[in-house]
Amino acid sequence: MTNLLIDPILYTLYKDEILSIEQRNSHAIKTIFVPESGERLSPEILDQIDIATPPNPDYERAAVRRFYGTALRAPNLRWIHLPHAGIDDPVFGDLLRKGVRLTNASGAMAEPIASTAIAALLYFSRGFPRWVRSQKSHMWDQYPFHELPKDIREQRILIFGLGAIGSEIARLSDALGFHVTGVRRSARRLEDNIEQLITPDQVKEVLTEMDWLIVSSPLTDATHNFFTDELLDLLPNNAGVINIARGEIINEQSLISRLSDGRLSYAYLDVFEKEPLTEDSPLWDLENVIISPHDSGATSAVDERLKGYFLRNLECWIKGEPLENEVFER
Repeated sequence: MTNLLIDPILYTLYKDEILSIEQRNSHAIKTIFVPESGERLSPEILDQIDIATPPNPDYERAAVRRFYGTALRAPNLRWIHLPHAGIDDPVFGDLLRKGVRLTNASGAMAEPIASTAIAALLYFSRGFPRWVRSQKSHMWDQYPFHELPKDIREQRILIFGLGAIGSEIARLSDALGFHVTGVRRSARRLEDNIEQLITPDQVKEVLTEMDWLIVSSPLTDATHNFFTDELLDLLPNNAGVINIARGEIINEQSLISRLSDGRLSYAYLDVFEKEPLTEDSPLWDLENVIISPHDSGATSAVDERLKGYFLRNLECWIKGEPLENEVFER
């Protein structure tokens, strides 16, 4: 028997598939829920927990923290599956140090997040801000010849982080005609849709040539505060920034300063150093900035996209087979 700690809402979504897995493998799966009242599970029940899958981090914060608190107290927990890609929260380091195996849903939301980034890229690149302003003013204001938007086939993009999301952004950007440079430590692959691949320590050498900086890397010690004054000042004045990764990768005050005084032209930001973004942040009122509330992956198919990763791994766990998307270090 396998004893699964699971959020009740998730179990409602996964129940039929879990029952099918039980039947196919002649293996019982007992479900255990964290009490909604805030009470702690007894030591006897905690001892039973083998595996766990928590609620999505966008769920009620208190419930998410209760779940991880329970998982950390379960002495026999051996595997936890995360319904998201990010592993920067310190709790995941705590679980790894306890010897708990971690898997995540990296790649599940790559398509919708990449589509959102591309939408912002096209919005700014094709001159929509000017048209929106003209519409609000009831003005028929066509572009003068000397102010025409730069052709897409003349624009260069630097994608900082070529994981699942960054690679999908690269694929779509390449299909549209942008010149794409990717940043990754590992070697180039045949499926990479980029013109060139560089390592993080080479970023400084190419920023002056870029029209766009797109940040899609995980937050790690190496990427924390990677883009500060020095690197942002290398971008041309007509450049734009898109961040759908983590707010802490770009120094927020440095970015605000350059967007405010015109040293950078545009930004689409889905993530911020502190979330929710505070009401007094200058970013809200900058006309050259689009803000979304860490919601770039919003899609009606989110549950379907996420649950397949856990259910495939659940069956692999029962069969003793390798797990998909296993994380070995935070």
